[in-house]
Amino acid sequence: MRKCPLWIVLVFAGLLPALDAAAKPSAAVVTPPRTLELQAPAEVRQAPEGDAVAQWEAGTLLTSDRKRRGWVRVTGYFPDGSWRPAQSSRWIPEEKLVAVRPVSPKQAITERVEARTFQTTDEVRLRDGPRGHPVATWDGDTRFTVRWRRGDWLKVSGHFPDGVWQEVTGERWLPAARAEDISPPPDVPLPADAERYIVVDKSDFALRVVEEGADQREVLVEIPVGLGMDDCLPEEHGGECYYTEPGEYRVRWRIYRPDGIDWCIPESMAQEPEYAEDLAQGKRCFEGVLGRFALNIGKSYAIHGTQDVSSIGKKESHGCIRARPEAVRKVWRYMREGDRVVIRE
Repeated sequence: MRKCPLWIVLVFAGLLPALDAAAKPSAAVVTPPRTLELQAPAEVRQAPEGDAVAQWEAGTLLTSDRKRRGWVRVTGYFPDGSWRPAQSSRWIPEEKLVAVRPVSPKQAITERVEARTFQTTDEVRLRDGPRGHPVATWDGDTRFTVRWRRGDWLKVSGHFPDGVWQEVTGERWLPAARAEDISPPPDVPLPADAERYIVVDKSDFALRVVEEGADQREVLVEIPVGLGMDDCLPEEHGGECYYTEPGEYRVRWRIYRPDGIDWCIPESMAQEPEYAEDLAQGKRCFEGVLGRFALNIGKSYAIHGTQDVSSIGKKESHGCIRARPEAVRKVWRYMREGDRVVIRE
């Protein structure tokens, strides 16, 4: 039997470590600690090419000190603006990341916010980034939506060029100081197994928002109101009768308009003397006189704000329940469509 030449044995033996190394996954390379930002949505995986364990959105900030074959290991992230360490192995494709300066009080981060609607307060330039290059100009009172914010800058996600929302693509930013948030205020959460309803007591001109659970009853809001005149006008003034009639009603719909709710003189009131001058001048509708918030409860009744605050505590309306605009705002936040409204003497 012929023996293998010694030099072949030595060469083959020298190749074994290299072959063994090739068979094993490449080791992670240590990198300087970095803060990185996702430029596009990405799946977070247990290992490079491993199982997906989460989906992170564009703008997410994270830290890393290792990488392997185009993948970056996550050492921590900033879910609420404060750094938190990653509790287990997490990897993200390096191609979707860009390095940013370490987070510090002097540097704002891009953070996702609840979708809100804003309106420009005056003419403003849109830029391609916070403090970036101007790319367009918007007039005052232009409405737009926002889902991302960086410090004092808002990123535009959409606008309403023809009264209908349209998505805005690309980077469009403007200063928050040049816009007003006109979104409706958040609803107050309703506890499980609880009911909320409104009680209007005509005897003391009071509206109360009541919450009842299994073991308790609590008055959440109590406000003074104005009510229907509970009377009929003379025949020469139309002869209409106006009441805030006792009974049980339901919230049919909630109304919020950032510019205020308009009111128009209905045909049934056209003969009343107090409207004669306005109608003679061609004025039938009045902008924003009912405040920004209202609850329609049926039978032509609504709970709404009023500019005539002197009528609160009196019977002067045509049947609606009036209150100060800021008081109606509180009630609006607690109530939902379908909630009961009880009017009693």
